[in-house]
Amino acid sequence: MRVLHVTHQYPPAIGGSERYIADLSEGLARRGHQVDVFTSRSLHYESWRNELGPFEARNRVNVYRFRSVQRRDFHWRMLHFGARHYWQTRARRYELLMFLGGGPLCPGMFWRLLAQAPRYDLIHLNCLVYAPVAYGYLAARRRGVPVIVTPHAHSEQEVTYGLGHQRAILKGCDHVLADTAAERAFLIDAGVDAWHITTGGIGLRPEDYPRQDPLQARRQLGLPEGAFVLLFLGRKAEYKGFDLTLKVFKALRPDYPHLWLLAVGPGTEFSESLLAHEPGISGFLDLGAVPEEVKLAALNACDCLVLPSGGEAFSIVFLEAWIMGKPVIGARTLAVSTVIDQGSDGFLVAPGDVGDLAACLVRLLEDPALPRRMGAHGRAKVLKRYTVARLTDVVEGVYLRVLRRRWRESQRRAA
Repeated sequence: MRVLHVTHQYPPAIGGSERYIADLSEGLARRGHQVDVFTSRSLHYESWRNELGPFEARNRVNVYRFRSVQRRDFHWRMLHFGARHYWQTRARRYELLMFLGGGPLCPGMFWRLLAQAPRYDLIHLNCLVYAPVAYGYLAARRRGVPVIVTPHAHSEQEVTYGLGHQRAILKGCDHVLADTAAERAFLIDAGVDAWHITTGGIGLRPEDYPRQDPLQARRQLGLPEGAFVLLFLGRKAEYKGFDLTLKVFKALRPDYPHLWLLAVGPGTEFSESLLAHEPGISGFLDLGAVPEEVKLAALNACDCLVLPSGGEAFSIVFLEAWIMGKPVIGARTLAVSTVIDQGSDGFLVAPGDVGDLAACLVRLLEDPALPRRMGAHGRAKVLKRYTVARLTDVVEGVYLRVLRRRWRESQRRAA
């Protein structure tokens, strides 16, 4: 098959949806399919600044990167103004402001899509909230190419699925790939045809996660060998729950002085403002954005991963912790509740609930065998259900069914 993937960003840009489309692209390429990617030249969604080259052959995948309009204060004001009025009125003119302010706006990508779409058997769009999905969909429909979308819809964040053009794309695509069974049910309730939705899931390659001696990893990162290390892994955006994690950590540490909090992931204006008012927190280590080998050391060094995010379509960091044999703590949201098995491989806590998160951490601190037992359950689950090979199997099957259905429709029209 000749497949085109359209996405807002692609590695080395960091993010769950970026990781999803890269793993899928490489998995399909290893099976002999031609996979091209159209994406922006950006590494950071806050600015959409053009930092990467126009082309890269990356692990058998041809990655074409297009210049985007850099997002400035004017665009942020446009986005916030449009969002404030759109959710009050649902007027499409405000939706346009959200689209223009959200980005990334890549005019060259749109014209290239129109010109080259017929070269591909199928176009797969990634992450509904960003602009490339909209013009990828328009180009596919205009040129008559089958089109699939993985929306990564956050049921708790309507902006990821609820705009007029987003609903039109969900209902107009040939097929929709949901991350979880909960997302699939949610999309059906939103009016998407159940026969056109498949739960694709998320996957990782276990061989990319070598396990090492936790004590060696702690020495590498400068952590005490006898500590209980809590790891927050992800972008420190407000909805991710970093502030809640920090608050609970500070409350527990006087009673558990061996408790440490390790934060790994890009900072944001929110986290920088938060930490500016919290100088010199004892037992807290913030590494910021790190290379892959440091992230792997953090996963090996920790005792538990915590991400009490109020808006996740899945969160691949749970899989990354499990494959290392670590338990996880996530928020009790629609999607995450179908990923974490409560009490078996992790805990679910009420979003924003300090007491709930503290109680779960105390259980892990008081019972040294519990984290190891939960982590073992999580690792077994990943190996059975959440690998790139399995994800590629599912998506490849969806591609073939969509193409077969299109062929049959063309045969009926010809007859």
